[in-house]
Amino acid sequence: MTVDPAPTKRPGKAAILRAAVEVMGEDGYEGASTRDMAARAGVSVAALYYHFPSKLGMLREFLDDAYDVTLARIERRLVGVEGAEARLDVVVGTLVWTHLHDDFAQRSSVVAVREYTRLDPADRAAIEVKRKALIDIVEGVVSEGLAEGVFGTDESREVARAIVTLTTTLVGVHQEIGRSLDDITALYQRFAADLARG
Repeated sequence: MTVDPAPTKRPGKAAILRAAVEVMGEDGYEGASTRDMAARAGVSVAALYYHFPSKLGMLREFLDDAYDVTLARIERRLVGVEGAEARLDVVVGTLVWTHLHDDFAQRSSVVAVREYTRLDPADRAAIEVKRKALIDIVEGVVSEGLAEGVFGTDESREVARAIVTLTTTLVGVHQEIGRSLDDITALYQRFAADLARG
């Protein structure tokens, strides 16, 4: 008696998007072909287009999802953390981890930083709303520290923007720093606290 093999599960939309981001991270948006993306995902080009209308559509959806995941991760990790200094450490630690914790995180961060401007104005504006929400969270923590008397900056918005920018651009330089992820995290937590103290 023969047993039919279990049906092979086809990669879903999330797996296809992950493969596409990997290819964009390696080859750049212009160099990344939908054929290469489909091959990396193990699907046909037609299957890729079934889920995504275009390469630009994949980029938009990736950025949209990436910001949602990051915002939710920060909010989750802040639950129950008392004191602005500790909360700022959590925010910075989460941002550094998000960008650097593995090869895919690093590739996807490169895509987010390098390819964001390719979006059309409406999509770019929608992503900018989420980027602003991230800066709002950091500014809120800095403002808490001002109220507690542990921070002293008179530029809380710009401090928040600088912290987000610093952690985002780490993906391009972290190998030059030549330190462990924990050491880089501690270093950038210290930088962020210094900025907030004014």
